[in-house]
Amino acid sequence: MGDLPTEKVLQSRPDSKSLPISEEEFAQLMSVIALPRNPFRIGVAVSGGADSMALCLLLRYWVKAKGGELLAVTVDHRLRPESGIEADWVHARLSAEGIEHDILTRSLGVDSEEKGSSQVRARKARHALIAKWGREKEIFFLALGHHLDDQVETFLMRLVRQSKSDGLAGISMQRQDGAMTLIRPLLGFPKQRLVETLRHHGWGWIEEPSNQRADYLRNRIRQQLPLLEQQGIRKSSLERITHSLGRIRRSLQKRTDAFIDQRVRLNPIGYAEIDFRESEEIQTEIFQRALQRTLLTVGGGDYSPKTIKLDRLVQSLMSADSVKLTLAGCEIIKKDDVIFIVRENRLVSKLLLTPGQECLWDNRFFVQVNDEMKNDNLMLQTLGERGWQDLCALHPTVKNVGVSRFVRYSLPAVYNGDKIITVPHLEYLNPDWIDEIQMKMRFEPKNMLIQLPFTVA
Repeated sequence: MGDLPTEKVLQSRPDSKSLPISEEEFAQLMSVIALPRNPFRIGVAVSGGADSMALCLLLRYWVKAKGGELLAVTVDHRLRPESGIEADWVHARLSAEGIEHDILTRSLGVDSEEKGSSQVRARKARHALIAKWGREKEIFFLALGHHLDDQVETFLMRLVRQSKSDGLAGISMQRQDGAMTLIRPLLGFPKQRLVETLRHHGWGWIEEPSNQRADYLRNRIRQQLPLLEQQGIRKSSLERITHSLGRIRRSLQKRTDAFIDQRVRLNPIGYAEIDFRESEEIQTEIFQRALQRTLLTVGGGDYSPKTIKLDRLVQSLMSADSVKLTLAGCEIIKKDDVIFIVRENRLVSKLLLTPGQECLWDNRFFVQVNDEMKNDNLMLQTLGERGWQDLCALHPTVKNVGVSRFVRYSLPAVYNGDKIITVPHLEYLNPDWIDEIQMKMRFEPKNMLIQLPFTVA
């Protein structure tokens, strides 16, 4: 089976007072996660550590009882010499249990063009590889092995970083990430119970060396937890705090969802309108949360804008009759009791279109190019002010298309050099290219406006 050296695979020691997790307990936590009806597929990310191995074991029984299908995946970044051996061991172990398992490999060398630390780059690469794997396997739910100890450590990490209440609420049991729903069924269990579950079933696991590195904040916090206990700051108290903050966050999310449902309109050409009539009835905190979500959806950003900048924007929108500002890659225009949230077109990168291409352009538009498209000089970019002027000069009828003037410059357009080939949302296609351009495009933002509920274990 390609086992690792014995010191890498820990075997049972029946001296722990903790109990293994029962199938009934695991099923109870799975019941609070929104999953599709049968038949269904669930993917599980398995590194070989105790957390992910225990999750895989528990999911195997649960999925079988539900009539579903479980597929496991391991990403080997080859950042350590032994990582390939570890991935092969996971593959042999899971295959022996009848669990379908794939290894995804990507090398991240020192010459990589990706920015950030090796840990950040590895995380981004892992997400991209697993997302592609999920699309190919038609898997839309991916289980991750985060547990209760991770939740407490996350709370303390965010406390150190001075996060607000939403951040201190920790990790949700479910979260949308593009087309994939990430689920974390183990957030209600401490790690020791995961270890005992593996021992009870005779499964080994791999001790990951990165868990001991002192240059990671999480590891430093984990090592300091016993000192906090000595000072009277008990882990059980921290667990209760995160649980309470999670319930508060979910309550605020419900109110924000109601506001969005009543007042926010997301247009399929990539912008949003917020109804700001009777603004005296709008609660500032709920409006700020809805605005934050809308900026992420339209702007396609990876992170929310800084709180101080968002506070200033909200203050301006609440107090002024007319506003035109930029934040989070968006233009925000307030006019006649309507707030327009539009992508800031000057920040959008261009995309060379190639046959067979599939991608999420600008984290907002899913682009699919036909395999048979012959021209390889087409560029997808925003129309821009000059493009709009050129188009109006050549084809004045585009002015009659019912698209808000605030949105025109940020519309997706396909160019061949300086020549506009098509602007789908203005219903324009150069007649010479009717049989040449073969592509589909739809607004499918990475950051959904209506999110899965923040789910507390």
